[in-house]
Amino acid sequence: MTEPLLLSFADAATLLGISRATLYQLHSYGHLGPLPHKLGRRSLLNRKELEAWTDQGMPPRIQWLKMRGQNG
Repeated sequence: MTEPLLLSFADAATLLGISRATLYQLHSYGHLGPLPHKLGRRSLLNRKELEAWTDQGMPPRIQWLKMRGQNG
């Protein structure tokens, strides 16, 4: 079976080995680098970007967006 490209916050938290509440807290404080994608009412995280973010040492969102060449 192939891995999904987009992850719910619950699945992303499991992948990272943290609680969903901790992941939401990282997101709300600007410490989660990857921005979620909204599909309807769901917020989903790109698996490859999440993996790249962890490979780069999990920098805060502003730094991550600069590293990715995006405006923060």
